[in-house]
Amino acid sequence: MEIALLAAMAALTIVAPTVWAQDPCEDPGNLTFNCQFDSFDYLPPYGAVASGWTPFVEFAVETPAFNSSGETPLAPAQEIFSGWLPFTAGIYQQVQATPGVGYVAGIGWAAYGSYDDRGKRNSGQFIGRKVGIDPSGGTDPTSPGIVWSTEVWDEEGGVFPQLRVSAIAKSETVTVFVRANNPQSHGNDKVWFDAVSLKVDATQPTATVTPVPPSATPTSPPPTATSTALPPTDTPLPTATATLEPSATLAPTETPQPTETSTPTSVPTATVGSADLVSPNVAPAPTETAQLSTSVASSVSETDPSSWVPSVLLGVAVVSFGGAAVVGAVLILLRRSQGRT
Repeated sequence: MEIALLAAMAALTIVAPTVWAQDPCEDPGNLTFNCQFDSFDYLPPYGAVASGWTPFVEFAVETPAFNSSGETPLAPAQEIFSGWLPFTAGIYQQVQATPGVGYVAGIGWAAYGSYDDRGKRNSGQFIGRKVGIDPSGGTDPTSPGIVWSTEVWDEEGGVFPQLRVSAIAKSETVTVFVRANNPQSHGNDKVWFDAVSLKVDATQPTATVTPVPPSATPTSPPPTATSTALPPTDTPLPTATATLEPSATLAPTETPQPTETSTPTSVPTATVGSADLVSPNVAPAPTETAQLSTSVASSVSETDPSSWVPSVLLGVAVVSFGGAAVVGAVLILLRRSQGRT
């Protein structure tokens, strides 16, 4: 086991000069805080997390352990460890940005190892690694808005040029993600991240927002028709219907013109109690011309049948009073004649 560790350290020593010849964290344009993971904070239940970075667990049977590890050319590094359990986890950091400007994120070191219980290294491509940018500044690692780099599964080495990604900022904040995907554990699985940077991408054209020019003569909107409520109208009161007296004569109604062969109609006489008192309703005499018949019929229709009723009643009253006077006179004469005898 000691021989294996010495060989691994020798390999790192050989690679280190090539890898760190251009340290991204030393670039004056780098925008990430604690790019080299030189300091750590303890954040339960995760463990030791690089200062200024936030851990996330996308999937895990048990939360993997976050550690400060020296298994990197420029120790320490951010280690994520799980014993015989799969996981998908990582870290992220929000960085101030300018909307419309392109940014590029990269990682200087992204190695992994899998060991059995005896410390023997397992050979195979077990853990995928990638880096991403959320141009809107979100913190959800599953967001479809994140722009991800190619996911690498290579076992050899720890530096991969394809672990770079570029995106144009959509807000005043962008988020840098580093993600490890261990879908199936093969023992004590570890991944190490170090030197995560973000800077302006000079190859990306800066998107400029073109303001809409104001119109030369602002057009005021046409006035909208406003409905004016009308005052309520007075409901007309029902008019009183005049009751006609029995002696009132109704207004004559217009009689349609008769045909040429009109037959004169005689009006029957009304009889009131006695043969001596009869209302004289004279029937019109027929003439040879249709015009005379029309005038007679019109005069008959204009006469109100009820107009003779008061006359008949008056006559009956007069006759009654007259009869009573005659009877009274007869009775007086009889009494006088009896007195004389």
